[in-house]
Amino acid sequence: MLMACSSSSRPHNGVGILLRNSLHKHVQTIDLWNGRLLKLDLFFHQTKISIIFIYYPPSGSIHQSICADLIAKLLSWLDHARANNYFVIILGDFNIDEVAHSNYSSTHFKLLRLLSSQFFTDHQAHSSTDGPDPTFFHDNGSSRLDYIWSSPGFPALVFFRKCSCLAILAKSRLKQKKELRTIFFYTSTSDEQWNNFTTEVDDSLGVYLDRQYNSRLDFSFLSLDRMWHALKAVILSAAIETLPFQKVSNTHRHSYSPELTKLIAINKFLDRFLYRLTTRRSIRPTQISQMMAVLPSHLDNLVSLLPDYLVPTYSTTPVSEFKLFLRSQKNLVSAFLSTKFAQHFTDSVEYYTALRDEHFSTSLGTFIDSALSIEKRSIVLDRVLVVLDLIPTLLTDPSNIK
Repeated sequence: MLMACSSSSRPHNGVGILLRNSLHKHVQTIDLWNGRLLKLDLFFHQTKISIIFIYYPPSGSIHQSICADLIAKLLSWLDHARANNYFVIILGDFNIDEVAHSNYSSTHFKLLRLLSSQFFTDHQAHSSTDGPDPTFFHDNGSSRLDYIWSSPGFPALVFFRKCSCLAILAKSRLKQKKELRTIFFYTSTSDEQWNNFTTEVDDSLGVYLDRQYNSRLDFSFLSLDRMWHALKAVILSAAIETLPFQKVSNTHRHSYSPELTKLIAINKFLDRFLYRLTTRRSIRPTQISQMMAVLPSHLDNLVSLLPDYLVPTYSTTPVSEFKLFLRSQKNLVSAFLSTKFAQHFTDSVEYYTALRDEHFSTSLGTFIDSALSIEKRSIVLDRVLVVLDLIPTLLTDPSNIK
């Protein structure tokens, strides 16, 4: 068990973790911050994971500076993780409930907006069709204050209430582990189902707003962010109630541009190479020789991505000097990768915002798909083997296949 608390006299802080014995050997580094953040870096075979435990202060002006410093520290950890190809999971007490605290100022939700902007997944909300369960109960009701978020492409995550179990799984086992997501078949929805969906949204939106806000309040004075949150929650709830849907395997990964993909590959290679040269395990000459052989091609790719950059002259001996050279290239790639990721996220937000506006005007079905975070998928058959008059026949004409 690992505990962390602040050295100050304030009693209301502290985070801790219970780690299984089998995972202890994978822990590489432990970072603490003021009794509010605790980070473990775990190394597995070709996979690195940062687990960040958080205790976010409750709303109030007295905690504003603490919240700002905490988010700044968290951002620095996330930048380091992204630049060094870590998967990240963030969990703990956020002291934030988007529903129960919907009348709070927008700064109260800054942490959730940060994680959403970096494409993290809120797994409790993602895996529940009836809405996230509360995690804190009090005399006047209950709230959801505890969260589990994971970075894009996280290998696999199996959830239990207020705890998590990590597993690195092959895609073939995701179905067995029931890592599923929900998709809606709006193209096969009948007119009656569409009418039921429309009626459900209209009825539920008024009920939702009346429940969350004072019914005497003029809703036009609500912020756009709160209105959008209400609309999104109502659309999802109504879709589950009225539209046909299916659970599918959750194997989606973010796609990047060829330039960014190549840069990620270079970064991973340099990371693995340095690991091989600095690990305490016995050196494996064959693996080192293979990596030495492919190093020039990776450096050539780096030069193609940085036209004004020339690779410094280097030598593989002595090893200490060679490692310094690799670290310098690794630092360069990591810094450039961080910049490219930031630009990629900015471009993605701008692109999908414009695309959403276009769909709202031209294709409401696609707009609803986007609001519900689902993707239309299909399989196109270009040939079909059939038996006609007891003779196997291969059909290739699209009109015959239909």
